Amino acid sequence: MKTEPGDLSGTLPWTQSCFVCGQDNPRGLRLRSRVADGRVWIDYTTREADRGYRHIVHGGILMTLLDEVMTWAAILSVRRVCVAAEVLTRLKQPVKVGDRLRVEGWVARPGARVILTEGRVTNEEGKVMLTATGKYMPMPAGQIELASKDFVESPEAIPAAAIIGG
Repeated sequence: MKTEPGDLSGTLPWTQSCFVCGQDNPRGLRLRSRVADGRVWIDYTTREADRGYRHIVHGGILMTLLDEVMTWAAILSVRRVCVAAEVLTRLKQPVKVGDRLRVEGWVARPGARVILTEGRVTNEEGKVMLTATGKYMPMPAGQIELASKDFVESPEAIPAAAIIGG
């Protein structure tokens, strides 16, 4: 029996290959997303390798982190693997190397074909550094099996099958 997205709590599954969570991606971040109270989040401390200009973190890294949590929010909403159709980010404050961040995502409006999400990046003091909105779509049926094979089963995570089914 599946629970509602708001009922889930804990570490979400990760994959072998994803840039953000992939355990076998040699250039990846190897981060773990978590869920509680219907929100998905990642805690992240920015690195030297994340630089854009000399003094700030590259916006693409921050958008990638937002995409990760908003994708998971969409997945939890429809219980199917989802992909981004559109992501819009707005920089509120520059992020510096060494900043400790909380990256959060949630569903703003669920749907069967398009799931609208929102996200934000806050610093240690709770100041909003970036915001985002996204449109996510369930993955086409022919690609679901291939994507599902990339998930890693771990006793540390909620089983993927409990979230997205077989």
